[in-house]
Amino acid sequence: MQWMSNRSKRMRLLFILSMTIYPVAHYFLFTVYVNISTIVYAFKRWNITTGAIDWVGFDNFSSIIEKVFTEAPFKYALRNTLLWIPLNVLVLLPLALYVAYIFSKKIRFHNFYRIVYFFPSILSIVIIAMVFSFMVSPNNGVVNAILEAGGLESLQRSWLGDPATALGTVFFFCVWAGIGFNAAILLGAIGRIPNDLYEVGELEGITKIKELTKVVVPMIWPTISTLVIIGTSGAFTIFLQSKLLTSGGPNFSTNTAALQIVNMVSDGQYGSASAFGVLLALVGLAATWVIKFFLDRTATVEY
Repeated sequence: MQWMSNRSKRMRLLFILSMTIYPVAHYFLFTVYVNISTIVYAFKRWNITTGAIDWVGFDNFSSIIEKVFTEAPFKYALRNTLLWIPLNVLVLLPLALYVAYIFSKKIRFHNFYRIVYFFPSILSIVIIAMVFSFMVSPNNGVVNAILEAGGLESLQRSWLGDPATALGTVFFFCVWAGIGFNAAILLGAIGRIPNDLYEVGELEGITKIKELTKVVVPMIWPTISTLVIIGTSGAFTIFLQSKLLTSGGPNFSTNTAALQIVNMVSDGQYGSASAFGVLLALVGLAATWVIKFFLDRTATVEY
């Protein structure tokens, strides 16, 4: 019996190790090691031609800070990255909340509408970016075709090629592509609200707007807070959308900080790219902490 007990313990330990060794190794290799290496590289200058690596102290940091105020690619990169925060928090999330609330009422054809809204979230971003670029194409795009059919030729644009409209078009793409994912999460949270609360509201004669703001939002506030944090931190990692649609152009008008780092790495500026990444992480950490501080001050309703 003792032998069987020891064997059972060994098998249990082996099972636990087999389930944890890969994620732990993945975490230390691709998170801890990569981040530590990035911080170390930020204090070095790497000559890709000769392979020489020199310690330069804070020169990379001072160079990046100077470029943010003097060079267009860096100025637009930081500005657009910061603009992505209110886009995610004040535009995308409220729209997703409204869509989720409408779906929770099980309107006619609500299952079909769910598929329509969520479909872009399950496709590769490369595919939906390609489809979207075809839609807004200045020559064969459906957007300009609709404007022409409606007699609004004066509003036709090269939506991704005009610096005046490129960033707004990329923002629209991000909202269109991201609303389904956020709505699905919020819909799940709304589905856990007890029906008794809705019945009490109906007896008191509250409107649908009040039901949304006074019942639904307080009850799912932890989920909303989580999505706010995800949207804030995610703004500092945005690069694929601009890369696929405009490559950061025209005239750097859709450039982002993460995309600028990718371009710097492609040019062999490893030290400067690492320094920009560290500075961006510090800004992102500060922004996320401030927003989380105010979110935590809001009382959470339990049910």
